[in-house]
Amino acid sequence: MTVRLVLPVKSLRTGKTRLSPVLTPAQRVQVVEALIVHVIEQAAVFPGLDNTWIVSACDEVRTLADKFGMRTLDEPKPGLNRALQSARCVVRASRDDRMLVVPCDLPLLTAEDLRCLADGASAGAMCIAPDRAGEGTNGLCLSADVDFEFAFGPGSYLKHCAIASNLQLDVVEVRRPGLAFDIDTPDDFLAMRQLVGRPDASRGTIGRTNMARAFPAVNG
Repeated sequence: MTVRLVLPVKSLRTGKTRLSPVLTPAQRVQVVEALIVHVIEQAAVFPGLDNTWIVSACDEVRTLADKFGMRTLDEPKPGLNRALQSARCVVRASRDDRMLVVPCDLPLLTAEDLRCLADGASAGAMCIAPDRAGEGTNGLCLSADVDFEFAFGPGSYLKHCAIASNLQLDVVEVRRPGLAFDIDTPDDFLAMRQLVGRPDASRGTIGRTNMARAFPAVNG
């Protein structure tokens, strides 16, 4: 089984604008980069950087991917879902068995989270991880041969489940802290700062990346 992990990234400088009330533009860049690097570090464990691609039109993101020796895919048309549709065609052409998608704003993500998503998918089943509210999608894995129309955005969890049902795919749900906790709002960010400061942080994921340096360095 070959799993291809696809990481869509909008931009270092225009991402996470909802954090503007607590972060300066420079601080947002710092945090966004730390989040991306963290996900890349977990991808290095599973499924491996050779099996991980970044999709982005941002030159700075592509330069960051180059530092890790990762392949980047162009974003031929603006928009996350269009970019993923294009990436799915490339994954299929590469004859990979499964396509795995996670966003790069998951500070608690582990390689085991990625493995669970991959293991839950099959030719007849889509594996999906909802966010904490049960409304968004923070992880998705399915057969690369399926003509799946991605629907990331508000209410994407139910939309993705409906699309899978229409394709006669079983839906396997995975609920794990590393897949549920994302950073979109100032409250999310402040909660993350508290986690970074915990004495046991080194036993989690954030202590193994530049996350622990990035979060305390900003003014919340």
